[in-house]
Amino acid sequence: MMNDSPETNEREAPGSLICARCGAPFRCGAQAGDSTCWCATLPALPADRLRPGVSCLCPACLAAEIGRAGRAK
Repeated sequence: MMNDSPETNEREAPGSLICARCGAPFRCGAQAGDSTCWCATLPALPADRLRPGVSCLCPACLAAEIGRAGRAK
C-alpha cells in the first residue's frame, strides 16, 4: 500500500479500490480485512518514492513504480 487513505468505491465489495495512478479498480486485502494484501509480497518502495496524499496503486502500477525505483539506484 502507498498510504493509509486509499480511495474506496463504496458500491463495491470491501477492499475495492481505484488506482491513484491509472484509475483501474483493484482489491486491497488490507482494506478488505484480510491478514495481508497482495502488495505485501512485493519489495517495499523506498521512502523517497512515496507521495503524500497518494493512495494505493494497482498491481501493474505498483510493479512499474518498483521497477523504476530499482533502476534509479
